[in-house]
Amino acid sequence: MAQNEMIRLLPVFKDYIWGGTKIRDVLRKDTGSLDRIAESWEFSSHIEGQSIIAEGEYTGKTLSEYFAAVGWNQTGGFGRTHRNLPCMVKFIDACENLSIQVHPTENYARRHERDNGKNEMWYIMNAEEGAFIYVGFNKNTSRKEVVRRIRENTIEEILNKVPVHKGDSFFIPAGTVHAIGAGCFICEIQQTSNVTYRLYDYGRLDRDGSPRPLQIKKALDVLDYQQLHVSQDEQSGLYHIGTASSKMLARTNWFTVTKYDVDGDLQISVMRSPYSLYKAFVVVDGDGVVFAPEGRKYIRVGTTWLLKQQAPLRISGHCSVLIINL
Repeated sequence: MAQNEMIRLLPVFKDYIWGGTKIRDVLRKDTGSLDRIAESWEFSSHIEGQSIIAEGEYTGKTLSEYFAAVGWNQTGGFGRTHRNLPCMVKFIDACENLSIQVHPTENYARRHERDNGKNEMWYIMNAEEGAFIYVGFNKNTSRKEVVRRIRENTIEEILNKVPVHKGDSFFIPAGTVHAIGAGCFICEIQQTSNVTYRLYDYGRLDRDGSPRPLQIKKALDVLDYQQLHVSQDEQSGLYHIGTASSKMLARTNWFTVTKYDVDGDLQISVMRSPYSLYKAFVVVDGDGVVFAPEGRKYIRVGTTWLLKQQAPLRISGHCSVLIINL
């Protein structure tokens, strides 16, 4: 096997009612007959949607089938134990506001859902004027107050409303109340999990005209009721490398995310994980070329690759990429 190997992935699409058309129109993905596309699961071994190998010896195989063939031991301790990847990557197009929600911690999810907890981070790929997110409470609150405010339709009054712009990033720990606002176009990196507890959904109806289900009791069980202070330090973790800059966006037990902004020609030695040989390589802006042993790989915004890297990687172009260590 080559020292470096890049394999292009094909996503799985989700047509939730709040989705739009950017995944098809901006990222130029073949979404078939779907009218709206809320999420594109780019790097996923989750049972509810698995990415597909797009090229090479394993074309047409799911990520789970690929790793069953090459060995889950190469993906670190989580993969060896669970036969699953520790994290997944999505593109999210919020044409409408998403529900106000929370994700459970590891212990709660395993006990109640037989799934993983869900810590996640958002990288804002683009944002329409006035776009925002909700993240955390803007004051200390309580279970009793949250219940009252859901009943009175005033829960938004006690949430941090944060304006967002292209290039912003946010880490959302499990237990943090949050929502993505309309007009946000996001790359989400999260634990491999599909557990979401909706607290409030603006009285929205599903496609069949029924109110969308809420999971208020479980949400109340896992919420962090303390005030969350939201701040951004633009200079924190920013490193310049030749004609590019890199910035560590998140470091967790399940994934580490580094952003590289390329303007010209760049050779990078991506931080090696002591646990996994594999990474996800996600293009979040622009286009360029990666010079790989098996030939040039043309990359553009919206493309996602499985990367096995053991030698410096050369990229040429004008683009921003996220490299996610497992």
